[in-house]
Amino acid sequence: MTLAGSGSTATVFGTTISFGGVQDGRAGLRVGEQDVSCAPGQTVSSGPLDLECTAVGADSVDFTASLR
Repeated sequence: MTLAGSGSTATVFGTTISFGGVQDGRAGLRVGEQDVSCAPGQTVSSGPLDLECTAVGADSVDFTASLR
């Protein structure tokens, strides 16, 4: 999945994921009520989801979400 533009959102497995922007090559995401950040190749866990960030652009993030 790709989110582009600060404030863009998607609902995955019933959880809302919001894109907050990119800083220092890391994408800022809000997963449900928790803020996380990830770099390409990194997996972060939040709530019921694991997010694997596959690419981070100037104003976008590509990631794969899976249920834990």
